[in-house]
Amino acid sequence: MNDSALYYAAAAAYVVVFLLFASRRPRVALMLILAGAPFQNDLSLGGPARFSIAEINLGLTLIVFGSQILTRQRPVSIGPLGIPVALYIGVCLVSAALSWRGGVVITSIIQVMLYLVGAVAVFSSFGRDENDSMLALQGLVAIGVFLAITTLTIGTNYILGLHKNGLGGSLACAAVVAAELWFAAPDAKRRRLQAIALAVILMGLISSLSRGAWLGSAAGLLVIASLRRQFMFLLKAACLLIPVGLVCWNMLPSESQSNASDFARNSYNIDARFKSIAFASKCFDEDPVLGVGIGLRKEFDATNIVWVTLAETGVVGLAAFALIHVAFARMLWSAQRALKRTDRAYSFLAIGGALMAVKLVHGMVDHYWSRGALLIAWAGAGMATGIYLKTRRRAMPGFAPRRLPAGGISRPSINLAAGTAVPERPA
Repeated sequence: MNDSALYYAAAAAYVVVFLLFASRRPRVALMLILAGAPFQNDLSLGGPARFSIAEINLGLTLIVFGSQILTRQRPVSIGPLGIPVALYIGVCLVSAALSWRGGVVITSIIQVMLYLVGAVAVFSSFGRDENDSMLALQGLVAIGVFLAITTLTIGTNYILGLHKNGLGGSLACAAVVAAELWFAAPDAKRRRLQAIALAVILMGLISSLSRGAWLGSAAGLLVIASLRRQFMFLLKAACLLIPVGLVCWNMLPSESQSNASDFARNSYNIDARFKSIAFASKCFDEDPVLGVGIGLRKEFDATNIVWVTLAETGVVGLAAFALIHVAFARMLWSAQRALKRTDRAYSFLAIGGALMAVKLVHGMVDHYWSRGALLIAWAGAGMATGIYLKTRRRAMPGFAPRRLPAGGISRPSINLAAGTAVPERPA
């Protein structure tokens, strides 16, 4: 049996096993999606479309979730994001129809729908309770620790086939998740474990030399502090970050230190960003209203999400894309007002907002539409959406918790006011 046959046989076996786990243990599926997201390696074997292990896991989960929706076992919603996301997708389709760019159009549309619809729907509605999502977050932190230790041990920021900016983006996401879990840890033991994990991830993040990821992680920490109205949290984080950063910085070779601190206009990385903006600006000038068509992101070094969106879908597309984030911010504000900051569920709001901030800020200076951190960010948006939907349902008069139809046995529902599990009566 040749290597290709073995690959396809292993892939088929993996699909069967994953589908079985996803249908019976949703938390395992969510954990494998999020923990696999940092591994952005292409598994398509040169096929027409590239995909990573996390995208495979998300697609398989959507199959299971779709079958449950059809059999009315699960409701599905992406909350207030639904209308602005649909509007943005509509603008993308119109722009694509007016300026067809070939096969990259299909890939880009699928990418938008997979993350902005699929990831949000799965992480808002597929899990049975907050414990399922918490396992996924803990899996992401564990992978972040693994990647950080690997890059620190090997002494390079190109590990396991990952680019340094992709590695940095994933570590930035893992860092803000670890920071929130550290802040919200219910006891001293778990607080120490999260502090150790955060310190290791921060060391790996600094060693990645991804300056965009550094900026993104700072934005994520600011979101957490703002939502919790605990700016002492930033001081606590700084007390951990500064000494860890100094130690890690001094461990770097002098050449790496020079590259990371070089912001001169003629440096290679900075010059490449300016060239990217200049090209996107030229495309935008061709059609400022609807752009030159979605898919352009696949044809050049698209390292600024604002200019890429303007170039692809014009002012209309940028307005629709911005509206998604405005709706998300309003949703966060509404949900956090319905919860006490001591509630466990509050962490999902803080993490969702922080992850979206990490990716948006990072995407201002690097690739936004890439694997890894993009899936993590929109998964975080899905978790925050799930909490928002539960707060809305509990605010409705006559609300009754949903029960599982199997065998008269129902799962516990989460009391968002008290942060505890409340058993339901048998159906």
